[in-house]
Amino acid sequence: MDFIQMENNERVFRHEYAVSEEVQKVMINDVTNKFRNYVFGEFYSTYVPVLEEYLGEHEIRMEKHRSMLLNLFWGCLLYESSLKDTVSIVEEFIEENYILMKKKPILLPWLREWEKAVPKFYFVGHIFHNGYFIVVDILTRESIEVVMLDPEATPPRKGEIVFGTLIPLGNGDYFPIVDFYHFDYEAREAMASCMLYHFENYLKHETMHDAFIHVLSIMLQIERKIFLDNHQK
Repeated sequence: MDFIQMENNERVFRHEYAVSEEVQKVMINDVTNKFRNYVFGEFYSTYVPVLEEYLGEHEIRMEKHRSMLLNLFWGCLLYESSLKDTVSIVEEFIEENYILMKKKPILLPWLREWEKAVPKFYFVGHIFHNGYFIVVDILTRESIEVVMLDPEATPPRKGEIVFGTLIPLGNGDYFPIVDFYHFDYEAREAMASCMLYHFENYLKHETMHDAFIHVLSIMLQIERKIFLDNHQK
């Protein structure tokens, strides 16, 4: 028997519990889209100059530029918003949309899950179809079922490595805030061979967020080197 998410007086959003189709439609069509628009309107222009520097330093190819920029934006924004000495972006949004939140109490604990979400590296596992597939967290080896909400998202390829930030939908399903950044398929073996080693080194002295940024930098260097090697042959 599936556990049902209780809508009334719910203080915790349980990732594995069932959510009705009606509530999921509100979560996706109303809240997610509205929150994205709010965040982009309020914060995107502030973050872009710094993030563009990072992309420039790593010589991100033009066709991958926007994907990297958006994933870095959300990762950095949610991390900074989750810190205790900052104003919570989620709480600001909740206050501005009190009426919408009041209609569906489950939306409050669900939205607060956004600030717990962190960018991660994943292997793409079994693909049911382009809009529904399994990814494996490279650090924890946890398998996660992913629902792609964006019909224009890059189709997944089994065995490739991606990075992104997943948000729970209930029923054990998750969706990426924006489409994953897909590393070149040809780089997957070289990346996988050293990723855990670098994480372990950085996590001795760094937070998970800072360690991720350092490891991402190394993975991008590997991706670029292999791309250049393959195109110089």
